[in-house]
Amino acid sequence: MKPLKDLFHRPLVFIEGKGGVGKTVITHAAAHALAKQKQKTLLVTIEDPHLDPGALVQITPHLWHLNCEAMTAFEEYAGIRIGIPALTRIFLRNKLMQYLAKAAPGVREIVLLGKIWHERKNYTHIVVDMPSTGYGITMFQSTRNFANLFKGGPIQKDALAMLETFDDPNSTAQIIVSLAEEMPLRESLELRDYLLDLFPSNAPGYLVNRRFPKSEIVSERQLKDSPVPQSASEYLAHRHSLEEQNLELWKSEKLAFAELPYIPPVLKNNFDHQVEMISSLLMEKGLL
Repeated sequence: MKPLKDLFHRPLVFIEGKGGVGKTVITHAAAHALAKQKQKTLLVTIEDPHLDPGALVQITPHLWHLNCEAMTAFEEYAGIRIGIPALTRIFLRNKLMQYLAKAAPGVREIVLLGKIWHERKNYTHIVVDMPSTGYGITMFQSTRNFANLFKGGPIQKDALAMLETFDDPNSTAQIIVSLAEEMPLRESLELRDYLLDLFPSNAPGYLVNRRFPKSEIVSERQLKDSPVPQSASEYLAHRHSLEEQNLELWKSEKLAFAELPYIPPVLKNNFDHQVEMISSLLMEKGLL
């Protein structure tokens, strides 16, 4: 199993996992860390409703942020494939085409991934904040469905090329993020199985986020004698002990994983604070 440093430095990195495990912060932190190393980096979010659809914004001299949106990506793909601006406009104004772009099963997903895949030639690294587990899998599965359904033609050609890239360990990394809690850990194992079925040549990496520290003040005997925490130190010790038990789910599968510590929130600009802290930790721990 490759170390996370190898995975984070691949040209295309998908950050995966259950909602609420900290994927977005880690995606931003990884992208910022790569940009600090003067790597031309694209940070991608998928249809963030708080940002302009399809907006591409430069954040630092080496970092750009794309809010990937399906209709914008569909229009761009149509323009590339048709190649004639006037004919593209006629095509896109056709009501049937507009309906298909919105309603046809899998179109939304394949154009979103296709846009990300297409941008590889413009950046050294692309780091993608993937949707939560279910929809993230659907995006990749839709690409395989298109490759199987459309025999010949540009759609199948592009779908097959995308799948080849995603299955290539030199081109793409899948990094599964989880908390040290039973449900996200179990869901991560299911995600691993889906990804390995889709991309058998490209095993994912694993990262445990918000790991509580071990208390050096409270002993194991005290934990057994006091099942209900009586202080902040005892709470931390209980929490760490429970997380150790939960992580046996991954250890029993012989998964190698890295850990990031719990970072207490601050009153203002907490997201930016978390990104900066985790970006620094990723580099200090040699993970990026």
